[in-house]
Amino acid sequence: MDFVSVLINAVVIALPFGVGLLLVKVVHLLVSRRWFFSRSADGPWRGVELTALSLGAGLPAYVAGLSVGWDSGGTGTACFRAVGTSLGDGGPRGELTIVERYLPLSTRCHWGDGTQVELVADWVNVVVIAALVGAALGVAVAVRAAGAGRRDPVEAP
Repeated sequence: MDFVSVLINAVVIALPFGVGLLLVKVVHLLVSRRWFFSRSADGPWRGVELTALSLGAGLPAYVAGLSVGWDSGGTGTACFRAVGTSLGDGGPRGELTIVERYLPLSTRCHWGDGTQVELVADWVNVVVIAALVGAALGVAVAVRAAGAGRRDPVEAP
């Protein structure tokens, strides 16, 4: 199995957990009117929660962008649909080359005549990058809180 297949399988398997976490968080917010599950700001739990929620929000967006062309026609058909034509029917001319990147997520179609089309919507990368920043902040908050809890109190002379 190559890296791309492993990545796609991991993301698709984790997707229900991300969506489920977001649904639980929305219900919690509506019922308790508190942003965080933990009642106090002590300890690393707010950071852990922020990381989990960020990844839970970013995962569905990543899957939405990654799934471009998963219909029965594949990515090549999606490229022709994006320019408003069917396969080889008066659309762009020349050889079709598809270039994919995984961060930032991109599926770009290039034709020999210079026509280019991006299949991944712009909002996908905005949400994914925001989720990664939120996850990094959550890890920083958790590490800082865990470190603060381990410090010995300073004794006055």
